[in-house]
Amino acid sequence: MNEAFPVQWDDPPDPDLSWERDDMHHPSALTPLAGDYILLGIVAGFNYRYERANLPLHAQGRILNGYVYFAYRLGVAESERPQVLEQAVAARRAQAKVVRKYWDEKAFPTLLSTYRWMEVAPIESAPLTMVAALWDEAWTRIAHLWGLHFMTNAGSYQSLNDLADIYESVVPGARSSEAFTLVHGFATELQRVAHDLYHLAECAQALPAVARALVDDDPQHVLAALPHLEGGREFAEAFQTFLAAHGHLGQPFDDLRLPSWDDHPALVLAELRKRLQDPREDPDVRRGRLIAAADALADQVRARLADLPDDLHRFKAALALAREAGPLTEDHNYWLDRMLHSRARRFMLRVGTRLTTAGILAEPDDVFFLHTDEVRKALSEGHDSHKVVGDRRREYAHQSTLKPPKYLGKAPDPSGPPNRFDVGDQPQPDPTKLRGVGASPGTARGTARVVLAPEDFGRVEAGDVLVCPSSNPSWVPLFGIIAGLVTNTGGVTSHAAVVAREFAVPAVVGTGEATQRIRDGQQVEVDGTAGEVRLL
Repeated sequence: MNEAFPVQWDDPPDPDLSWERDDMHHPSALTPLAGDYILLGIVAGFNYRYERANLPLHAQGRILNGYVYFAYRLGVAESERPQVLEQAVAARRAQAKVVRKYWDEKAFPTLLSTYRWMEVAPIESAPLTMVAALWDEAWTRIAHLWGLHFMTNAGSYQSLNDLADIYESVVPGARSSEAFTLVHGFATELQRVAHDLYHLAECAQALPAVARALVDDDPQHVLAALPHLEGGREFAEAFQTFLAAHGHLGQPFDDLRLPSWDDHPALVLAELRKRLQDPREDPDVRRGRLIAAADALADQVRARLADLPDDLHRFKAALALAREAGPLTEDHNYWLDRMLHSRARRFMLRVGTRLTTAGILAEPDDVFFLHTDEVRKALSEGHDSHKVVGDRRREYAHQSTLKPPKYLGKAPDPSGPPNRFDVGDQPQPDPTKLRGVGASPGTARGTARVVLAPEDFGRVEAGDVLVCPSSNPSWVPLFGIIAGLVTNTGGVTSHAAVVAREFAVPAVVGTGEATQRIRDGQQVEVDGTAGEVRLL
């Protein structure tokens, strides 16, 4: 047993499974309620997809010492694993052909309906026993949305994988990320966030008193002072419009306790300050350049295949499908992962406020230190939870200091199928450099800024190299100003890789230990073509 990370298995078969820590989405310790969000939402979502594809797979999730681990049980003999994997690919390809319609007609309307339900649920006025019933219904709805999530990304990611397979088969020596140049500029929601942030900065720049305040004053003070500044009301209206559209972003990782921009709008003002101090290129101009490059590469491939009609037909079909379905890899993250996080967190804090008013909790945030069934019991029975919350806060503080291993239980099978989303840890024998996956081409040199939490965002300045565990659409403001990106986790289709390519930022992902090996403030050079980071 690892004495620094002791594990007590509750289910006897568990040690015989290969458990992998999800340090891409959940790099830090989680509170009990945030852990339940993974087990009751995300794990249930995985299994929803497996059931609908008739796959003999069952996802397992465990929160061990506060950290998330996943494993999979195979419901047939081990000798049948290759056939199951083939069946899984076939199911994803079938979903890819219909996923855009699935998203537009089923998933998207359902999630908007759930968000409306969460917003109007009478948490503040209903009897506590009724709030307990609303609490249960919320978790049922959350699990269903995660099921729609995995149905969506099964098809969208497969469309990109198939495009890459075809491209690499007809272009000898192609880099691992090169095929994805063909879909640059098509991640609509990422581009919309960048567009709106750019024009919000332009609005501030046109109002001298507002611009001076944003540059010279603390963002919290600026928020309070806006009504009294010349042009302040005009800017405040534009700012509220931005938050109404994108305020659900802001959480760097999938930890339910992390706030969104709606909760802390000063975080957005801090990013505007950087743009006022160092104006950036209009993102619409950059996007036009990316789409032009995508079309030029597509023309080159079509010309290469002009005398190979079967390959040409396959390429055209794969490109069309990837451009239709592929953008959902990020758009679903914007609308579902990020917005569900924001809406669910708000719902749970409302319940926490109700329990605080009833004297059951000391403060609304305490709700995150209870499990779902404990919240239900507190609502239905009025059970005092002050002591258990205090104990859990101390336990969480300790867990946050641990260094959890990447794998537990049975050693992982190295012969599994290639994974473009997450390549796993890379060996790093050279102390002067880090190897990873070249996710976005080009080179960049700059000051490393190691970002592990929302409060670290403010330290990232224009021209820095962002070093982080992973990223998602909440990181878009940083991608608009950084020179390069290095991540611990990921592959060429990971969120970090896609966002980097959409912003033409040289990126190396999947290094395994960038946030440990690279010192904050250190000079580094990122080679996103070769997949190498040189420590200077």
